[in-house]
Amino acid sequence: MKFLMRKNKGFTLAELLIVVAIISVLVAISIPIFRSQLHKAKVATDWANLRSFYAEIQADYISTGEYNPKIKVDWSENLSYDWHSITLLNGQKIEMKTGICAVSFTEDSGYSIEYECNKRDTECHLSLPVK
Repeated sequence: MKFLMRKNKGFTLAELLIVVAIISVLVAISIPIFRSQLHKAKVATDWANLRSFYAEIQADYISTGEYNPKIKVDWSENLSYDWHSITLLNGQKIEMKTGICAVSFTEDSGYSIEYECNKRDTECHLSLPVK
């Protein structure tokens, strides 16, 4: 009679294996989605930093009317050009999260910036031309 009164106090091994399998499938599905969203967030951060930098250097050009030597634009001639960061006029250096950028200067027009993400995706390209 005691045998019939006993309560089950746990899960069977089969039930636990099924739960672990379901969780594994959900994790396997969510990792690529998470990585994609993480890449998009890094690109958005780079774009925001570059737009801010572009506004700063264009305002400097408009106010002075000349090229500022603090702004590195010699990417085509300088083999040590830093493609992975920008340096603001106050000296603060900002690293790109997931891409490279190049700043150019055109006399009588101002600055332009080209950005390309590491995945070479056309959706990640940013071009801030002289207006």
